[in-house]
Amino acid sequence: MRVPVLLSALFTLLSTLPARADLSDIAQALAAHPAIPGGAVGMVSPVGQDSAVAGLRRIDGGAPVEPDDLWHLGSLTKSMTATLAARMVEAGDIEWHTTIGAALGDLVPGMRDAWRDVTLEELLRHASGMRANLGIIAASRLGGGPRSAYVEQVLGLAPRHARGGFHYSNAGYVVAGAMLEAAGGAPWEYLIATRVFRPLHMDSAGFGPPLGDQPLGHRAPLIGGLRAVPPGPRADNIAALGPAGRVHLSTADMLRYLAAHAQRDPMFLSAESWDKLHRAAGPGDYALGWAEVGGILRHSGSNTMWFANARFDPARGCASFVAVNSAAMGLVDGVVTQAGDAVFRLACGD
Repeated sequence: MRVPVLLSALFTLLSTLPARADLSDIAQALAAHPAIPGGAVGMVSPVGQDSAVAGLRRIDGGAPVEPDDLWHLGSLTKSMTATLAARMVEAGDIEWHTTIGAALGDLVPGMRDAWRDVTLEELLRHASGMRANLGIIAASRLGGGPRSAYVEQVLGLAPRHARGGFHYSNAGYVVAGAMLEAAGGAPWEYLIATRVFRPLHMDSAGFGPPLGDQPLGHRAPLIGGLRAVPPGPRADNIAALGPAGRVHLSTADMLRYLAAHAQRDPMFLSAESWDKLHRAAGPGDYALGWAEVGGILRHSGSNTMWFANARFDPARGCASFVAVNSAAMGLVDGVVTQAGDAVFRLACGD
């Protein structure tokens, strides 16, 4: 039996790595963390891609993690929604400056006037002034209801913050997703599957918790150790939050996605669109779906049962990805970040 989860705050991954650590070493160190059943690490370099896994699919005697297993991305999904937006802008379906009023005005008659001239780009930069989330009670009442019901409620509420400042908002990405749905004439799930996943050969990508013989997410209650969360309504956020954080996929497919960004695939998007996605032109050093610091684009994601981290350097064409099947009340954040640091150094030849 592993030590209690709350002691995991004392764990330092870097102290467990050999001097010449490789991906397998980093994956094994992740899985040794008392609050992490299993993990995956992967990297993109100018010469190719590589990955490693370690640990268990579930803490209570589950099977070992396999190389093709699926990992929940949480808010790493946001960059995918922004990437979909770029593809749709290039196709002429929508513009970065398209307003909520123009896209959804006829569909949301109860929209407050304050939202009508907020643009798609402002939503994707977290600069709209929208609240972070609809709220637990209001969201739970929606259950598995349509995304449109969530959007109607959000747009019927007054702004929580001043427009133009940085305020991280899952709700804003849901509204952005609804704008893309209106422009594309199809659900966000279909649009992102056909316009992002399929062109990049991300065949494993799906939505919600992974199903079947796959890793399970884990919660860490205040009393007791980690508990696996079986697939079902409690294994993820509500479906309406898809554009903000419900994608799962394999490590190999995540590396395909990161390679497109890190190496600015000219067959997928134009240089102008890559510049738009990667440039932090707004508040908070936030680009479109990525935080930009010193030329490095990065983001983390969690639905409170999984945790993932990705980063890339478009100047050097390298990237890293780390995912674990636990969030453990935030206690795994630091070790996943450390693992990301180590993988990124390997990927970029530092």
